[in-house]
Amino acid sequence: MLDMITQAPIEALPRYKLTAEHIADYHRDGYVVLRGFFDPDEVEPLRLACLADPTVAGGLRGVMDSTGNTQRVAGWTDLGNDLLGVFPRIARAVDGAEALLGAEVYHWHSKLSMKPPHTAGRWDWHQDYPYWYNEGCLYPEMLTLMIGVDPCFEQNGCVKLVKGTNKLGRVDHGQVGETIAIDPERLEQILRRHEIVPIELAPGDACYFDGNTLHASGANDADVPRTIMHISYNTVRNNPYVKEGQEHHLYKPLHKVPDTVLHDGAYEGVLKAQTFNKYKKRADGRNSYGYKIVDVV
Repeated sequence: MLDMITQAPIEALPRYKLTAEHIADYHRDGYVVLRGFFDPDEVEPLRLACLADPTVAGGLRGVMDSTGNTQRVAGWTDLGNDLLGVFPRIARAVDGAEALLGAEVYHWHSKLSMKPPHTAGRWDWHQDYPYWYNEGCLYPEMLTLMIGVDPCFEQNGCVKLVKGTNKLGRVDHGQVGETIAIDPERLEQILRRHEIVPIELAPGDACYFDGNTLHASGANDADVPRTIMHISYNTVRNNPYVKEGQEHHLYKPLHKVPDTVLHDGAYEGVLKAQTFNKYKKRADGRNSYGYKIVDVV
């Protein structure tokens, strides 16, 4: 079905098009929040599937934070015709990324970031681009679309962005406790000068943020889960030079699907058809980013 509906040129419906104000906010602050970018019923099948299968069809892995606690992540690069493969191809998501980056984009990777109730795992302060730079991308022409699947608020560990840090450029990251994160000395100075903004999301709310925007998230101290989908895009002209083990991040054409695809149910299942990244581990138990990866039990 999806192959049939991707033949004609597809553009986002008018209600989803980013305005000049949205674009200006993004370039000034390093992010832009879009309330109701997806309808709650568009993300509800994914929310229910994650509740029914907490292992995300076996794709979930634990990523250790600086204190040795883990947050849970399931990531994918290849896009099939199930719900997880469709989301990164939806017209409003792709067109928004291209409006903000000013160029044609392709899918870099996506992930579900999941925090069950009363779990201590958190994401330490970091930018995304330093990891992507080490994967062969010469320019910071990259961003992420963050979509609320569950309600996301401070108590259950919503993402916090540091306003204006997209202007810092790429900051050195290194070993911080058990993880890889921004240089603590530089972090202290940055947080003295920039505002931390909790990005609280209702299901379907979304936020684009720049690859150099500093962000983190805390533990889930609430009685409810916190699930977010992150969809990252790279510009086609920023296709990385080939580095061993990073072939999956090379440019592949991104075929958009209509904004109505979720309401129409024009996808093949929610979780079970997706091929998840394997998070290959080095001899020290860390992935290519330097994060220590553990099995989820």
